[in-house]
Amino acid sequence: MCESKVMVISERYWPEGGGGELATHSIINILRKLCNVSVVTGSQNIARLPGVKYIYEPLLIKWKRPIIWFNTLMLTRKRDFEKLLSDNSIVYIPKAAYPIIPYAKKMGKTVIVHLHGYMPISYTTNVLAPYEEHRYRIRQDDIMLSCMRGIKSCIGANLLWWIPRVARKWIAQADKVICVSRRHAEIISDSAPELRDKIEIAPNPLPLELINLMNKEFSKNLNEIPTFLYVGGDSYVKGFPLLLQILRELGKRGDKIRFILTNSYGPRSLRTLKALNEKYRNLEIRVVGRVTYEEILSLYKQAWALVFPSLWEETFGYAVVEASLLSTIPVSSRVGGIIEILNDTSASRFMFSLNNTAEAFEKCRTISSLSPREILALGRKLRGEMLKKFEPDVIEKKIINIFK
Repeated sequence: MCESKVMVISERYWPEGGGGELATHSIINILRKLCNVSVVTGSQNIARLPGVKYIYEPLLIKWKRPIIWFNTLMLTRKRDFEKLLSDNSIVYIPKAAYPIIPYAKKMGKTVIVHLHGYMPISYTTNVLAPYEEHRYRIRQDDIMLSCMRGIKSCIGANLLWWIPRVARKWIAQADKVICVSRRHAEIISDSAPELRDKIEIAPNPLPLELINLMNKEFSKNLNEIPTFLYVGGDSYVKGFPLLLQILRELGKRGDKIRFILTNSYGPRSLRTLKALNEKYRNLEIRVVGRVTYEEILSLYKQAWALVFPSLWEETFGYAVVEASLLSTIPVSSRVGGIIEILNDTSASRFMFSLNNTAEAFEKCRTISSLSPREILALGRKLRGEMLKKFEPDVIEKKIINIFK
């Protein structure tokens, strides 16, 4: 049982950010029942949990690493922050406020770092799959991925390549380092062996909204037109180039198919999607952009399948877990923690080899060849399998044990 006072330092807080921030919010929801929890954050419009003390800190607004590290060092010199730190026994860092680690250790505090990416070994926090082929060229991959985002990112990657090394030295001083899958832990341990003995493996807890839906039958309203959901935006590592190839192949076959795309897309990507929509009249491509978490859950009600063509070593894969628990079939690449999630489930046959357009296309065609009734039956079976894999009580016990 956690009887300590826990101080959380997170630059962004849910609903800002993505899966990492959602996981932090869910973990705090677990800890608040047993511990006194204080959250220091640069976010203002946040989802507050009962009994948790939230402290807005303007120094944490700028979340890019060199800036946040400088500001975090400034934060340690503030009297109010020093007092708050002295009042807590555990310091939990789920984002990147690593300069606080040596300062907290000097004060005798237990420090727990939660990794949601590969920050100790990668400037972009991404490691392209398969790791075994990229382990000696992670720095070059970082520069390539950064240059895809524009000239400023490209310059930054070339100038700030040393950032992972500094982060690694700070993280090595922590008491525990949480990884979210076995694959995640294997890669971190291999590239940063000094962290190996500190690593604890714990899957991300399920969001409260998802747990509430799990406790009752999730009703889907499927259209006769096969409907696929994609949530990765135009990110290269999330597989947007592969998605475009899948769309082209489906368009050529002439099958009537609908795609709903969420997240952010630049002008060039939107033009490409519009051109595909106009060229292939059998395709209905609907870009809804960034939506709330509640809206995402609603979109799953009409989705036959989730297309997840990721190109990096996914540490966990919240979207795949969500889809499966909401009776939606993931058509996913075999990467990272996704393999652990979908192995031994009925969805494993819909996984495809990394960056294999032909195989991904065939998996989508298999889905679209089924009837709505068959999709519903398959979705219900998958939901039952995933409920056994991701029991909230089991995950909660694991989290509490880490914070003992």
